Amino acid sequence: MTADVLRRGRERFNIYCAVCHGRAGNGAGPVVANGYPPARSYHDDRLRRAPAGYLFDVITRGYGRMLAYAGQVAADDRWAVVAYVRALQLSRHAELKDLPPEVRRRFTDPGK
Repeated sequence: MTADVLRRGRERFNIYCAVCHGRAGNGAGPVVANGYPPARSYHDDRLRRAPAGYLFDVITRGYGRMLAYAGQVAADDRWAVVAYVRALQLSRHAELKDLPPEVRRRFTDPGK
């Protein structure tokens, strides 16, 4: 995983996914404000536990109301989107113990 992959995933996510899933991945994209049913939140426990391959498959083939994106989003970019979704999930559900020690110290030792 690299910062470049996450940047590419964020870019593709914001183009193709955020309109329904919202930029925060909470299922409240702009189309919901216009009467479209909410998309699944990526912060749902089921999707947080789902394997990365499942998310890739859903992007590839679609699921429920979601259309397939294999024709619009290249396979490498679909994996980048999956990586970005995982980063979104972690951003909401990370715990202090998940941080590297040098970063954790900034939160536990205010003088550092």
